[in-house]
Amino acid sequence: MTDPVFSYEFFPPRTQLGERRFWRTLGRLEAQEAAFFSITYGALGSAQTTSVETVEYAAKECDTPIAAHLTFEGSTKEEINAVARCYRDAGVDRIVALRGDARKDAELALKRGECYKDVPDFINGLLEIHPFDISVACYPDTHPKAVSRDADLYALKEKIDAGANRAITQFFFDETEYERFRDRASAIGINVPIVAGVLPIRDFNSVVTFAEKCGTTVPADLIDMFSPIADDRDAMARAAQQQLDSFVDRLIERDCRHFHIYTLNQMVNVKRCSQRSVDHTVMPLGLSA
Repeated sequence: MTDPVFSYEFFPPRTQLGERRFWRTLGRLEAQEAAFFSITYGALGSAQTTSVETVEYAAKECDTPIAAHLTFEGSTKEEINAVARCYRDAGVDRIVALRGDARKDAELALKRGECYKDVPDFINGLLEIHPFDISVACYPDTHPKAVSRDADLYALKEKIDAGANRAITQFFFDETEYERFRDRASAIGINVPIVAGVLPIRDFNSVVTFAEKCGTTVPADLIDMFSPIADDRDAMARAAQQQLDSFVDRLIERDCRHFHIYTLNQMVNVKRCSQRSVDHTVMPLGLSA
């Protein structure tokens, strides 16, 4: 049985406090020998500049490989290809290829030039620029805008067939749903790792709101666990660590070996079964960037 592999997701900091926490957390997680750190992408204006600069600097300073998120919606092929070439020239060999949410800007982009039509098309374009290691998104609970569960799964297969190396799930809380999704993917010929996207619970009310927007189911047992302590920071932190450890263990029992942790730029300690006797320090939760 192989040891589990962990990667960690960050977003580019927007404030001085956020910047300090971002680099502090990045440095501490380097000691955990992550497979890679991914950094999300702001598609417009100053957010794009911050994203690109953060990725380039992290690639220069970190020993851990950096995966840069890229979204094409709202950009022309040439505009987004220019960003991909910047990453290539900075030594970034990993891309998380996504459609993105800039729907209103998509029509404006079409007026400026040719655009990518979907994620498989985008992957093909990226691979013409450089042999990137490419991750894509997938949805155990089914994408909220998908026509059907099967259509959503076959859309994932098209991304894998285009050259993606792995699929990272949207966050979820039901390990049996992950197992079903992985088995359904395997049954139609998807043979790349299905990486479990894990969101540590820090503010339960915010998680519930976010889950509703993403179409992610929050199980009743989590509601029963966290609702009574939603306003108790210390109790929330203890329960969140317990839930995170238990959830990862249950996924490992279902032969999940790849985990992608949505850090929200905060330190995360995953204590697996073999590490339960080890004392870990958890940073305070609830800091805002």
